[in-house]
Amino acid sequence: MSGYNEIRGLRVKYLSADPANAENGQVWYNSTTGNLRVEGIQGTGTWASATGMSTARSGVASDGTQTAVFVGGGHLGAGVSTTATEEYNGSSWTGGGAMNSSRRSIGGAGTQTAGLAFGGFSPSLDAYTGLTEEYNGTVWTNVPSKSTSTTGHAGFGTQTAGLSAGGNNGPTVYSSTQEYNGSSWTAGGALSQGRGGLSTGLGTQTAGLAYGGQRPTPSLTYSETEEYDGTSWTAGGALSTAKNSTSGTGIQTSGLAWGGQTPGGRFETSQSYDGSAWTAGGDLSSARHSCGRAGGSTSGLTAGGDTAAGVTASVEEYAYPVGTATVSVS
Repeated sequence: MSGYNEIRGLRVKYLSADPANAENGQVWYNSTTGNLRVEGIQGTGTWASATGMSTARSGVASDGTQTAVFVGGGHLGAGVSTTATEEYNGSSWTGGGAMNSSRRSIGGAGTQTAGLAFGGFSPSLDAYTGLTEEYNGTVWTNVPSKSTSTTGHAGFGTQTAGLSAGGNNGPTVYSSTQEYNGSSWTAGGALSQGRGGLSTGLGTQTAGLAYGGQRPTPSLTYSETEEYDGTSWTAGGALSTAKNSTSGTGIQTSGLAWGGQTPGGRFETSQSYDGSAWTAGGDLSSARHSCGRAGGSTSGLTAGGDTAAGVTASVEEYAYPVGTATVSVS
């Protein structure tokens, strides 16, 4: 097993007092108290209300960091979709460039200045689509489409290394994975079971995560999690509750998932993933599904979604408490 100096490139410091400005992940020995100490995430994170979007919507293409988010397209309610894009800077939303195709239930990946949107359902065409667009922070540009026209696929990664897994086209569900390299889509490894209504997914093209989902015929909702290594999917720890249309962000070994739905209702709960198991996190202010997402392994943002009252423009930010903890040694 690797030692701390191999992982961090540093030796554990021997100090007479705790450092004033310890970095996340830093470890030291306090010789005065006789304790081994570590700075990092402690306990359960919480959601807090943030500035809402100008337009209520769900099923958007979205990604980025908590302070640099893009949200494009989505469902406005009553079968109407939009091409509008909004950008968040951590305190306020401004309008961005319009997408070339109005659609909902879209996959998203990348950053605010290098975003990717793919798939979805187009009301104007009354059809599922594999259309793919790239965003440069100002303008959306059409690029080659996915070979499958789906909604409810897990999507994550970057503009030049994106991934779409599973999804459905009406009652037909898919287990296939497609990888995007910045110019074209190619086939990747298949999920263990075909399903739509997947999570937004999280991680990278070579270390990703897909969880939950559903299939309409026969009607099933899943709690299974699968991990992707760039070639194949393997089983991970299951969600505590089977559900679909959840949102998430982070990396494969430090992820966050929230919201979702089953035939019986919606969820406000969130869960954290450590690479092997999910644990309970803080609750959203209201139950919702099909939300926009952004963030990282220590923060998250949810934008819009479907609630019991209809589509919403509300936004919430997630933060983990960070502090110093004593480590038990034997």
